[in-house]
Amino acid sequence: MIKKINYIFVFALLFICTSCFEIIEEVSLNEDGSGKVTLTLNLSRSKTKINSIMLLDSVNNYEVPSEQEIRQHFADMVKTVKNTGGITNVTNSINLEDYIFTLSCDFNDVDALNMVVSNFSSKEEAKRIKNHKHFSYDKNNQLFTRSYHYDLAKEIKKTKMEDREVFKTASITTIYRFPKGIASSSNNAAKISKSKKAIMLKISAQDIINQNKSIKNQIKLQK
Repeated sequence: MIKKINYIFVFALLFICTSCFEIIEEVSLNEDGSGKVTLTLNLSRSKTKINSIMLLDSVNNYEVPSEQEIRQHFADMVKTVKNTGGITNVTNSINLEDYIFTLSCDFNDVDALNMVVSNFSSKEEAKRIKNHKHFSYDKNNQLFTRSYHYDLAKEIKKTKMEDREVFKTASITTIYRFPKGIASSSNNAAKISKSKKAIMLKISAQDIINQNKSIKNQIKLQK
């Protein structure tokens, strides 16, 4: 029932008729390249619709998962993260009243962070991440890079028209925090905090699909 398109969307696809959800990606980076990542899927704005869907056996020819199946799938995701090299202090929470899922962990370096991303991707996407890392950190040049090599538009075209509704009002927020100030950002849509030590970007899934905007960014830190 659940197709592993990308770790960001895997839980949203549990509720294929739910188009209002937010994904939040938070990374706090230390000077040595280690840090903490928190991934949150928030479907609370659609909880009334989800509650109605949960009463059904199927929708759009997809079997509706039970609460037990949802918990088990989330537990499997957490287990995968715990078994990833370079990852420690894994914590998680699941709120099936408001449908909010959160997973956090510490990483030794950005390579471990990329491994977490690849673990929740399809085999094809995992290979792409291995060759073209989503995250990189050049300590010498104080450059943190968030890349994105996944062709979401291409994958969406493979789905049924009714299934594409899931992305209509979905949004993605990225928040990155650093121990020193930000000198510059390559993504003009990103907003730097007053302290200069954090940067946030919020864009719609439709903008990513239509290639109007991107979550890609190169963040130069002050030396």
